[in-house]
Amino acid sequence: MMGVTGALPHRSHTGKTTEYDRRLRRGFSCHGQGRTMLSRSNAKEILSKYGGKARWVRHCVAVAGLADYLAPIIRRRHDIDADFLWSAALLHDIGRYVTHDPVGHGVAGYNLLMELGHPEEAYVCASHILFGLKADEAAQFALPRNNFVPRKMEEKLVALIDYLIEFDKPTTLQARFSSLRARNANNDFFFSRLERAEKAANDFKAVITRAMGQTIEEVLAAYSA
Repeated sequence: MMGVTGALPHRSHTGKTTEYDRRLRRGFSCHGQGRTMLSRSNAKEILSKYGGKARWVRHCVAVAGLADYLAPIIRRRHDIDADFLWSAALLHDIGRYVTHDPVGHGVAGYNLLMELGHPEEAYVCASHILFGLKADEAAQFALPRNNFVPRKMEEKLVALIDYLIEFDKPTTLQARFSSLRARNANNDFFFSRLERAEKAANDFKAVITRAMGQTIEEVLAAYSA
């Protein structure tokens, strides 16, 4: 299994702030020096090992499929890493092998991928939740006290695409958030922050519309045809 080489310090499991934590707070990118990228085949292996034939795996595959479709369209105007986008999309919900809690599965995925040596994909597991968690919110769920908010184009795309797939089918943001509200009405933490997440998703959707030169609805219609 590919991992992190010596140039990138591992996250501490003792609760102490490490150099990795400090770099993460500064928006440090783990691409390049000291970073062995997670290949598509490795991402598939991880999903197969921890997801098997579970029903939720179909959602992961659908999110990755839409990500792969969007990548060349967006690359006409933005330089994005299509392989990282696909792998992060495939593994964004990997924490569901532990729990289906709407926040907890992101935390479980972050912990797993950090243990496996894939910090960038781990970050996406946490940051796709509610289109980003603030530092105090992250700390409530035993994550490092950092802002886990999508920063790079690929991270934002995973969060948006996740909201454009209801189980394994394309949907609208309005329909998806209505579904999330109905299913999480008793989860005060998650429910109370859905409006913020919906605004962030719509704001980024507008950015992507300009980048693609066509609406996301037009793209989804072509994708579904």
